[in-house]
Amino acid sequence: MTASDAGAVARIGYEAWKSNRVHQSWFEPSVVTRVEDGFLTFAGRRDADVIVGVAAGEIIGWGARDSREHPGDRSRGWNYISDIWIAPHWQGRGAGSALIGELLGRMRVEDLGVASIETDASNDAALSLYRKLGFTEIWRGTDYSPSLGLDQTKVRLEKSLL
Repeated sequence: MTASDAGAVARIGYEAWKSNRVHQSWFEPSVVTRVEDGFLTFAGRRDADVIVGVAAGEIIGWGARDSREHPGDRSRGWNYISDIWIAPHWQGRGAGSALIGELLGRMRVEDLGVASIETDASNDAALSLYRKLGFTEIWRGTDYSPSLGLDQTKVRLEKSLL
């Protein structure tokens, strides 16, 4: 991601989130504002490892990775896929698979061993994709989501990179 990509990255993240709101609390104005502001803040960070997917000359999605337990600490190995967001009209067309594949490739080059990813437990499309790509569920439970400002039921999955 370049600095000039930040606006598109924030917009795509927000629009993708908005198109998949399955919980009533996610429609509350304070949650909507918090999420939109979160995408704008994230897109402005320069320390994140963010990749963008481009088709037909436009950014259609993006993915990011980090250390799950030690965010921002590159010495810990960035084997956690923290974000995959695809523009709503591009979903289901392979962009998510391509972005995850690129992130996994970077992790393999760094010899990280295992990759992890999380999603909301009701996000059936994401869970299906992650399982199709070889991830297996290792945890399901409730965790606080700072971006939502709410507790969220999540599923964490892992995939061996060996």
